[in-house]
Amino acid sequence: MRATPFALAFGELAPRFPAIAEALQQDGAAAIDRDRFVLLEPVGRLLREIVPEGAGADALEAHVLLLHHAYLFWAAEQPVYQISDQALRRAVGEKRITTRLPHAAQYLQLPELRVWGTPNEASAPSPPEPLDGMFVREAGGTGEIAVLAIFGMRPDRPGFSAVGLEGRADPDDPTSGEIEIAAARDDGSAPFGPKLAGGTEAGLYSVANAGELLLLTCRLLTLLDSG
Repeated sequence: MRATPFALAFGELAPRFPAIAEALQQDGAAAIDRDRFVLLEPVGRLLREIVPEGAGADALEAHVLLLHHAYLFWAAEQPVYQISDQALRRAVGEKRITTRLPHAAQYLQLPELRVWGTPNEASAPSPPEPLDGMFVREAGGTGEIAVLAIFGMRPDRPGFSAVGLEGRADPDDPTSGEIEIAAARDDGSAPFGPKLAGGTEAGLYSVANAGELLLLTCRLLTLLDSG
């Protein structure tokens, strides 16, 4: 099994998580409530250790998002689904979607170097990075999930890029806020079509926006029970 971003970023910090679990129990807060989560004393203490000194509000929010996903993944006993090439091809080609989760939180680990995206495209031009996988957890609304996509994991890099989003999928009653609309590309091309030169010949895929990340996640979730 490949190393997961949880092992990379929180392998040495995971022994601190039982204290967070105890604080949640004492506070009576739901673990998925991020606003209550971040106010817990052991969470604040851990954030002060891992957030770089002088970091701005955006960096703090990114660390809170990552820590929250990591804690919920740990609390769910760290289930990892290794997505095969065959399952990825099925997810790209089939239309079924779901937000039903086998666990409260899990990590979907994609085949290496098969899916690419540009996680920081909105803030500044940046090169495409490989999508390692997605943390997926329950969210507050009915049928909603929270996704944290992890890009750019490689041996020569100490960290990775992450993109967080929340959404729902309703194949029976799509509206302007539903996933198929949000995943539309500006150039009208099909979702997951490769944007890298030579990508078609190499069997690569791309996620062009947050909607495509959510769409790919919801398609993959339909295949977990089938292996």
